[in-house]
Amino acid sequence: MKKILIFGLVVAILVVGGFVVLANFFGKTLEERVMANMSELTEEYFYGEGSNFSVTIASGMREQDYAMNGKAGEQVEFALVTLRLQEELKQRVVKVDIKIDEDVIAEQELELNPLDGTYMADIERRFGGDEVIEVTLGTESIAVQNLSKDFAVDAAKAVEIAAKELETQISQQKRGTSLDAECYLRVLDKKANGFDELFWCFTVVTPEGETHSVVLSTQDGKVLAKSEPATAEKE
Repeated sequence: MKKILIFGLVVAILVVGGFVVLANFFGKTLEERVMANMSELTEEYFYGEGSNFSVTIASGMREQDYAMNGKAGEQVEFALVTLRLQEELKQRVVKVDIKIDEDVIAEQELELNPLDGTYMADIERRFGGDEVIEVTLGTESIAVQNLSKDFAVDAAKAVEIAAKELETQISQQKRGTSLDAECYLRVLDKKANGFDELFWCFTVVTPEGETHSVVLSTQDGKVLAKSEPATAEKE
């Protein structure tokens, strides 16, 4: 009798375990699949402007080996500093001092991005949003404010809205509990987009190089633009 009870208990555990496995296999939501395959998730966005330059800092989590190849890699913290000069320089590198609360990063090198003439560097940290930041170039120092604090739609909500908007395209990439694609959430640069407004941009990249993107309002989550399928240039 005791053996029968033990056997029955084992069977019951296996059955319950089987249901749990099946639930995990089939029960992942679209948003969960997307969040598990984020190659870049911008959470905080800072901006400051002076007479000689402007600077943005986008911070969050991104893949360590950054490449638009349709596969999401191991995530690391990032804070991408982008400096735009009022007058173009010929040099490949500029040096700035970055003060974050009481911490100072002295003579941080920013390298020229030949595509748009900005200077960039990843200082490899994840901001919480309440940091007091000041950037100094030469004799000019500017305060960098967290503009994402005023977003009515935060990063998590933006991913949720965008994933639903691209549900058909994303669902085609489902593989079991995972997703055979990588996803990016960025803030469109205040200067680069030509508007005095910020937008969320969500992009899905497949291993074949096909991309799907939507642009969202940071205030109400409205879909403002949606791209036709395109082929990404692999980095």
